[in-house]
Amino acid sequence: MASPWLTHALRLSALALLAGCSCEHRGHEEASSAPQPTVVAPSQASMLAARAELERAPVQTIEPVPLVEVEIPEPPPPPFAGREQVSVEELLEAMKAELPALAESEALRADYEAFRAAFELEHSEALYLDFVRVSLAFEATRDGGWWGLQWKITNEQPNSEKIWAQWRALELAWPEDGGAPELPPTTAIAECDELSALFAFFARRLGLSRDSHVGLFWPTGNHVVAVWIVDARSEDPTRVVIPTTQIFLEADATLGDRGFNPWKQRTIYDYRRQDIPADATLPGPLASYFIAQVRQHGDASQAEQLERMNERMNLQMEG
Repeated sequence: MASPWLTHALRLSALALLAGCSCEHRGHEEASSAPQPTVVAPSQASMLAARAELERAPVQTIEPVPLVEVEIPEPPPPPFAGREQVSVEELLEAMKAELPALAESEALRADYEAFRAAFELEHSEALYLDFVRVSLAFEATRDGGWWGLQWKITNEQPNSEKIWAQWRALELAWPEDGGAPELPPTTAIAECDELSALFAFFARRLGLSRDSHVGLFWPTGNHVVAVWIVDARSEDPTRVVIPTTQIFLEADATLGDRGFNPWKQRTIYDYRRQDIPADATLPGPLASYFIAQVRQHGDASQAEQLERMNERMNLQMEG
């Protein structure tokens, strides 16, 4: 027979179980009897009313943005546009007019600094401007240069008279559209001494300072290049080779090349010969082309000049 204490404990446990079941049952009933949300589809009338409201709303109009017409400036006319003849003096003055712009070239300034360091020269603005003048004359008149000169043996005298004669004999016409004239890859044939004389002619007349001389140098008995003498009037002048052709030199020979020793020749005379009168004339399209080439290529570095020179020489050989 169970003790009264045990019987009392069992009764309490049974009552607790009954109370828990009753609570869970009531909670379930309450949860199931809670109202559920009702989804009501909009009626056709309400949809029509909303549509009518939208139609009555004011419509915002966006003003069109006016088109801005950008005027593209027309390219400047070519130098000496339409001129049938241009004098040598006019050509030289036009070249001088390009010098200030060339002097602003970062590439030319960098080449000058390298040149000055290589020859251990003190900087002066006069020296830099002479470097610009010499560079212009050199790149324009060298074999394969801007102006279409091509080296071949001619057995002519060491002056530029025959080059000028070939230029003056060219029959050129302006394009009908008034644009820049096109020229053949080769404008004149000349030997090394003629090219060197032509370089000296232009370099001198571009306004070299009194301390700079340019002349002809025979490194061998059958070859001529030009030389620029810096500080020509001092006791310690500097001679700079101007390789107007690549004959007997490396393919990358340029202003200041060391392939020849310019001191091998005891005296280098300043070239002052008047190869052509200042009032002599050239075909207008040719003079225009010359100045256009200066503008197009004048501010390039020596490395770029060499690359373009080789391209022009290839075109000349193909032609």
